Amino acid sequence: MPSVAVLLFLLAGFAAALLFLLLRGQPRRKSEPERQKTRAEQLAADTPRIYTESAFLLQKIDERRRIMDEYHHTKITDEYFELVFELQNGEMLRVSCSKTAYHDMPFRKTGILTYSNGRLMRFKTTEHVISDEYSLR
Repeated sequence: MPSVAVLLFLLAGFAAALLFLLLRGQPRRKSEPERQKTRAEQLAADTPRIYTESAFLLQKIDERRRIMDEYHHTKITDEYFELVFELQNGEMLRVSCSKTAYHDMPFRKTGILTYSNGRLMRFKTTEHVISDEYSLR
């Protein structure tokens, strides 16, 4: 007859193996502070960031689609206006804008460019302040 010590040793080994198998299949839970940090990061990622940099206007780009019917009536659809700036660090930046901001934007001027998500908000030079009315809503 096996001794009591051997039986306890085998029982302890069996219990440890069973506990290992049960815990291995469980997903690990994050601690509460990590979960709050993740939510805060998600909120920060959802809010649009506003950038302000010194810039120089290089190009104006406009794209329009003209439609003409059989009576020679012309209609313009899908207007898109874009400005290309050179930033102070030498990078090129393309931002979209409204028609009025496109026409009011002066060439050969360095100013303070404010933009968010690839959209012009404001361009301020010593003489002018051009604001995009669609971005300020």
